[in-house]
Amino acid sequence: MRKIIFTLMILFGVGMSLEPTVVSAATDDFNIKIDGKFSDWDDKPKHDVYYDFGPVKEASLLADDKYIYYYVSTSKSHKDNLGFQTVDYQLKIGNRLHVIYIKNAWDIKPNQNTKVLLQDTSNGDRNLVNSPAIVHRFVGPGYDYAVMECRIPYEELDAASMAGQDISMKTPQLGMQIITAVGGSTGPFVLAGVGVVIATFGIFKYRKRKIIK
Repeated sequence: MRKIIFTLMILFGVGMSLEPTVVSAATDDFNIKIDGKFSDWDDKPKHDVYYDFGPVKEASLLADDKYIYYYVSTSKSHKDNLGFQTVDYQLKIGNRLHVIYIKNAWDIKPNQNTKVLLQDTSNGDRNLVNSPAIVHRFVGPGYDYAVMECRIPYEELDAASMAGQDISMKTPQLGMQIITAVGGSTGPFVLAGVGVVIATFGIFKYRKRKIIK
């Protein structure tokens, strides 16, 4: 009977290690609030966006099982002069491309939060009314730049959640780098690792039993 149990344990572990199981992240894992304070992004991964000329910008793209979160600053150093870009935010979900424009952002007052409207222009001009977005323009001695944060529900884009597909953002107005979303899936490797551990443990116990005998 014990031999059967050990055999089943090993088979179960090997099966887990081979099956590409995908697990979705919990909703709002990132604790991002769209409030114009931007402190929620301090510990999030950011990536440089740039051309060979002009200031270096930075952006972050996150995703859980309900929302896509996006952060962009037109000055990584917080010392540059570059206005906010309102067009051509190329959000790709799987094979579908959504080109996002920012409305109500032509007259952003200095050192104030401005609520803006995201518009998906990929299939007509569709206002994303359930996607909160805030732009803050930072102005001071020698600098004038802007930061935006937003949260987009998948359902407003008629898109499935991140599990099993790639999500990325490209902003040609700022640079040609492509930012890939972080989050949304543990991928197959975590569970595969668990399977290998179970299988190894079963083999170890079985061999130990044989030696004792």
